[in-house]
Amino acid sequence: MRKTGAYLPLTDNLSYRLSMLNFLMAKATRDIYAAHGLTSHQWKVLSVLHAAQPMPAREIAKRVTLDKAAISRAVRELRDGGLADTAPHPNDARIVNIVMTAKGKRLYERMNARIAALQTRLFGELSPAKRATFFGVMDALESRLRTEPAGSA
Repeated sequence: MRKTGAYLPLTDNLSYRLSMLNFLMAKATRDIYAAHGLTSHQWKVLSVLHAAQPMPAREIAKRVTLDKAAISRAVRELRDGGLADTAPHPNDARIVNIVMTAKGKRLYERMNARIAALQTRLFGELSPAKRATFFGVMDALESRLRTEPAGSA
C-alpha cells in the first residue's frame, strides 16, 4: 500500500474505491433494470429471493443494503407487478414469507443473463483464478466488516 505521510492516496483508499466502483456499476446496470421495468431496489430483492426463498422480509434485510421501508416498498411493487407474492411461514403464523412467482423467475433469468454478460465484459481478460481471488477478497472483507464492531479502528 502506498502511503503519503499520514494519509492514504485515493488510489489506496478502500472506502473511496468501493464507493466509486459501486457508483459506476450502478450506472452501468441502471439501463438493464429500467429496460425490464425494475428499480435497483426491486432487483436486489428479486436477486435475494432467487438465491434463497421463501424468506421473510427481515431475512431479506440481512442480505441487502436497504432499510425496512425500502424493502417493504420493493416487495409491494414486485407483488403489484406479479413478480413476487406472500406465503404463510410454516412455523410461525406471525411471519409472512416472500416468494418469487413464475413470472418473477422468468424475468430474473432474462435480466441475470444481461448482467452476467456485462460482468464478463468488465472482467475482460482476467483469468478465472484472478476472478476467484477478486471475489475471495470481497468475501473476506464483507465477513470482517459484518463481524467487527462498528467504528473499531
